[in-house]
Amino acid sequence: MISNEAFWEPISHIVSVLKFKGSYGIIGNDQIGGNRRFAFNSEMADVNGYTFGTTGGNPISGIGTGYPGNPYVSWEEAKKMNIGVELELYNSLKLNVDYFHERRSGIFIERGAVPSVVGVNVNPYLNLGEMENKGVDASLEYYKTINKDWNISVRGNFTYNRNKKLYDDQPSANYPYKDVIGKPWNQQFGYIALGYFRTESEIQNSPKQIGNPRVGDLKYKDINGDGIVDTDDYVAIGRTAIPEINYGFGANISYKDFDVAFFFQGIGNVTGFIGGETIDMSDTNQLFSNVYQDVALNYWRPDRPNAKYPRLAISGSENNKAPSTHNQVDKSFMRLKSAEIGYTLPKEVCHKMGISLVRFYVSGTNLLTFSKFKLWDPEIDNSQGSSYPNMRVFNIGLNFNF
Repeated sequence: MISNEAFWEPISHIVSVLKFKGSYGIIGNDQIGGNRRFAFNSEMADVNGYTFGTTGGNPISGIGTGYPGNPYVSWEEAKKMNIGVELELYNSLKLNVDYFHERRSGIFIERGAVPSVVGVNVNPYLNLGEMENKGVDASLEYYKTINKDWNISVRGNFTYNRNKKLYDDQPSANYPYKDVIGKPWNQQFGYIALGYFRTESEIQNSPKQIGNPRVGDLKYKDINGDGIVDTDDYVAIGRTAIPEINYGFGANISYKDFDVAFFFQGIGNVTGFIGGETIDMSDTNQLFSNVYQDVALNYWRPDRPNAKYPRLAISGSENNKAPSTHNQVDKSFMRLKSAEIGYTLPKEVCHKMGISLVRFYVSGTNLLTFSKFKLWDPEIDNSQGSSYPNMRVFNIGLNFNF
């Protein structure tokens, strides 16, 4: 029969740390928003009262009821659960994994399902909203002194976070695919693009589109089959502007007097729309700017039926400006956020100079970006890239200690 000591001794040489952890709690949040500082008080507001005159064209403003008071207004409530494991192997490899789940209730929202027969001027704010948030957070570290010359340290982290709206007190959507319940907060909606109109007859024989499309404009799918493309044909497309995945990894490696360090950072499951004066043109475009080179070289022409962009128009095309799968882009990226190479003078050389340490180094930040999106820095939260981008920076330095 094997004793407990004989059983655990070989395992203890492999597993130096093993911890299981879990927690559950209920917390409150008093930052409930709504711009309702004294939500328990009723408000009065300027309103358009009655209209006078034979044609009713002379409105006289007056004072009416504003937001009704809510004596029961309270904090939001969040029920949080976390389950995780912490593991260390061979006194070198550390792994930490956590699963988290949060359900928020009592979110302070403006009611959307109050019928007009109630007779209120504005809808009241109540603690009614509900959201769910869950995901995984993990980190990995490896550190090892191989011999007197080699040292290595590797680290990485990964977070996956998905949320969905559970209740927002809005009227039921006229079509189930337009409902936001069960979808992420700020889920992007738009049209399904089917390519470009190639002939006038194709325009005439297609469902009525936005505005007055011409050959070279985008063609959208009529989702509900009523023969008209309008906001009833909006569907959930892509994801949101907030990434569901965040990760990073890097290493520090030293060999004798040389050392190298680098760190990559990235995001995933994130989408956005491109548009604006420099993409689809508008009246103001003629006065203040122009189109991007990528647009000027890749817009639709009869000899380019599968071009990257639709036709160019002096004042733009209302049809082509609409949010759709055509102008939605994947904003995921991975970036070499920082890197550094250094050399430290041997100690005997430093002592002869009367200095304890001398180190030369070359470093940089935002050195490389890997992304499907190429027009501008994918981290810019702007539909036409008109924000100052992250700068690529290089440094050459010298450190010394007396």
